[in-house]
Amino acid sequence: MKNKIKFLILMFIVIYSNAFSQINKENNCFSINLLIDSFINNLIDKEANLNENYLIIKSLKDKDGNYNIDFALSIGNLDTLKVTSSEKEMKLRYGNIKILLIGKTNEDLIFLKKSIKKTKNIFSNKDISKNNTNFYDEDYVWSTFFDNKKELINFYIPEEKEVAYKIFNSLKNKINISPKFKTLDCSCW
Repeated sequence: MKNKIKFLILMFIVIYSNAFSQINKENNCFSINLLIDSFINNLIDKEANLNENYLIIKSLKDKDGNYNIDFALSIGNLDTLKVTSSEKEMKLRYGNIKILLIGKTNEDLIFLKKSIKKTKNIFSNKDISKNNTNFYDEDYVWSTFFDNKKELINFYIPEEKEVAYKIFNSLKNKINISPKFKTLDCSCW
């Protein structure tokens, strides 16, 4: 009888600890890797050369705890770039892509760094001789807005409607979308 009680207590402890440890892990699992991958692959499809350029990811947290995260490709040497004195910056690698993280505060940078998981992806251009430079300006920026629960509220992709929806539809079942999400914003040319 004593052995049975010990066994039941032990089983209860094991089940209880496993259940709560899994719940805690899932609550802290916010990642923007899918958005980064989709952004980079979209640029590769448009023949933007990734070899000598870098990705900029900018995050700003508002007073309600919501995050605006922008994705852009920039041309030039990341090592010599300086951001404005009012912004914080951090450089890292994502597979073979150089990334510049920019935030208004150190908290913004820490949030971004935690949101980017390591990847083994290697991104390469189909034809390195081509370099479509239309993506190196401030006009081609994917902009996302997440609420304080890390659910997507708004998503802007500067593409024609059909292309923007194709990109969004490939992502929508893989990311948390808020019930407040209205529609995808795009450049409806």
